[in-house]
Amino acid sequence: MAIRPTTVTVAIALLGLGFGAATGLASAQPDLSPLVNTTCSYQQVTAALTAQAPDLAAELSKYPPAQAKLQKFLAAPVDTRQKMVQQAFAAHPQWQDTIDQKAGTSQGQQAQSVLLAVAGTCNNY
Repeated sequence: MAIRPTTVTVAIALLGLGFGAATGLASAQPDLSPLVNTTCSYQQVTAALTAQAPDLAAELSKYPPAQAKLQKFLAAPVDTRQKMVQQAFAAHPQWQDTIDQKAGTSQGQQAQSVLLAVAGTCNNY
């Protein structure tokens, strides 16, 4: 299955915005706060992503603005990340609906699984 740019966008939103986890937003989604609270660096995350989801890593490599945002996000302290998430959702309230819709699909569940695996193993890279 080819990964489309929209999948990359959703995956980055899942990773960088954590499905609204740790933001105080109401959501029926599982707790993805490990994505927001990770201690991994950008290099560790991308290495884990490359090992566990090479197609997604390749797609990410095609989008320098997404790479820069992810790098900035991961370089920030956790409390700053939580504020970044809150500000992003406040500025783009439609994102939660989009993420919720994608989460209910097999593709969204696969992305969620991959990103949780990356968050859980990135310290090994």
